Amino acid sequence: MDCLALLASCIEEEGGAIAPALADPVERRQLERLQQIGALVPSRARTIICPRCEAHSVRVITAGSALCVGCGKVVLAAQDLQRLAPDGEWLRRRIAQALGLPVGPPWSLVPGQLWRLGDLGRGSARRRILYGERLRSSRTGRALHAVWPSLVGQGPAILLTTTAPDDVFLPGLPVSVVPLASAFQVRGTGLVVAGPVWEGILDEASLGNEDGRHGPFGPDFRTVLLPGETEPVALTPTQSALLRVLWELSGERIEREALLRRAKVDLDKPIVAFPQSKYPQAHRAYRALVRSNRQGQYWWARDVAADTAKL
Repeated sequence: MDCLALLASCIEEEGGAIAPALADPVERRQLERLQQIGALVPSRARTIICPRCEAHSVRVITAGSALCVGCGKVVLAAQDLQRLAPDGEWLRRRIAQALGLPVGPPWSLVPGQLWRLGDLGRGSARRRILYGERLRSSRTGRALHAVWPSLVGQGPAILLTTTAPDDVFLPGLPVSVVPLASAFQVRGTGLVVAGPVWEGILDEASLGNEDGRHGPFGPDFRTVLLPGETEPVALTPTQSALLRVLWELSGERIEREALLRRAKVDLDKPIVAFPQSKYPQAHRAYRALVRSNRQGQYWWARDVAADTAKL
């Protein structure tokens, strides 16, 4: 099970919290990774399995004790109460960022279960992007059918969900149900798109907002807006291709050769595309947005990543 599959499983569980102490070593590393990037946040358990008899569910009385019907008062260790809970706002924001959609508050269609994140693509490739969780019950299916015509519409939609697709029953609706772990991968401190579901859509993607921006970039990735500034910086096609690759990696480091190959540029190193004498503003943008080290690795600057994610 990868990180996103584990996150989805945690979200689908009633209560949505998981005990790191009960996880196996592989899952524990994944939980640590999810906590590191902000997908899981610390929380405290209200009820636990009695650590003495391991047979009864007990309610926590205070931070250090609980009452078990079989054992009486039970002393609790700190690790007995430690839980990690999914941060739904983080997940919806990162999905939107990975797709180049607006990162503001999404439109809630069914409270706590279904959100509309935006529209992706143009013309026949246009898709309405939805995110849903805990969609198994028939009651939820009826609720989705009731709101669909007025709040989603009749055009094709993509429903990204933590619920297994076989458990989502929406007959007659123009929607493709895609599991979260099949649509994205964890990269750096965020998500990047993955899987054939996006083929033919992302190439024509619009951000769904008024100016069609892609995060800090303009509609065609030929301008970039630096944090705290209002005037975008113009970019050449080569400059645009390099910065776009780094931005889409969400802070993950990439080797120089791989960066140049993915950007499809024939250069010795990226900085060559940003000569200060010829492109002073683009050079300034490169210095602000890109970091590198002596090992030939490059990444989108982490100290501005949060600011550019809001653009």
